[in-house]
Amino acid sequence: MKNLTRRGIAGTAILLLCGALGGFQANETVVRIDGKGAGRTFEGLGALSAGASSRLLIDYPEPYRSQILDYLFKPDYGAALQHLKVEIGGDANSTDGSEPSHMHTMVDLNFQRGYEWWLMKEARKRNPAIILDSLAWGAPGWIGGGKYYSQDMADYVVKFLQGAKKVHGLDIAYTGIWNEKSYDGEWIKVLRRTLDANGLGATRIVAADLYQPKEQWEIIKQFPGDPELSRAVYAVGVHYPRQKGKTNTPRFAIESGRRLWASEDQPDFGANGSISRREWAPGGKSLAQIYNRNYIEGRMTKTEIWSPITSYYDNLPAPNSGLMYANTPWSGNYNVQST
Repeated sequence: MKNLTRRGIAGTAILLLCGALGGFQANETVVRIDGKGAGRTFEGLGALSAGASSRLLIDYPEPYRSQILDYLFKPDYGAALQHLKVEIGGDANSTDGSEPSHMHTMVDLNFQRGYEWWLMKEARKRNPAIILDSLAWGAPGWIGGGKYYSQDMADYVVKFLQGAKKVHGLDIAYTGIWNEKSYDGEWIKVLRRTLDANGLGATRIVAADLYQPKEQWEIIKQFPGDPELSRAVYAVGVHYPRQKGKTNTPRFAIESGRRLWASEDQPDFGANGSISRREWAPGGKSLAQIYNRNYIEGRMTKTEIWSPITSYYDNLPAPNSGLMYANTPWSGNYNVQST
């Protein structure tokens, strides 16, 4: 086994003992991890608050709300998430509800609406080193006169990032383009130039956040012929990159040398392969399989789970998606998914 991270300890030996049950002799296997060996640096585990998946959490009374937040974000405790990705609200139903916009109109600015600001601050309070990410699912109708990929939308993303910093003291390290929609390479370059022109050169772009297996890696093929696009995209993020239980990153993506992320993921769909996700139960075993397969088979160095918590009603789409379950704030009841 090659090193899991470049911070691994050279020469570490892991002894895997195959049990001596029923009188069988135990067999010993030595797996050496070389911390100086070639390999992709593991970049961490995170979760994605979007589609109104965290809506009811803010309504929980204390001390239950703080207990839940500790389970999610406190280092060396519970999930201990290292990344938190949030939706850039667009006043549109993005799965289980509508996340409010910071700009209902072109002249409107309000960085207090919704709960994602609150959630990011609570995460940062528990883990000052947590890395923040953002992505839009939709946008108000005034954007670009109805055209999403426009200068209006680039400015909209910039305003969100600026408000996060100026009003809430939050530095957001990454931003995406448009959740699970076909990408526009020219607009990605516009977004990069707009970020740079507004003092956000440190905020990096993740693209293209596609779900469709035949399309999700295609942006990589554009990089050799478009150096500006190649420079603009920091990491290639894809959604639900497994087919039939295996992470199948195409060879051209692996050989490109690009950072590859599972920028939205979850345990496999229901037993019949449907997308209803009603049978999902993201306990520790299934999550461990995803994390390992994404890194080992898929060469993906970061995995973000949708969602951190099921804080929306069971009759809405994709119930039970979260690492925790808390959608009855009046009761104070919550559940931690099984280990």
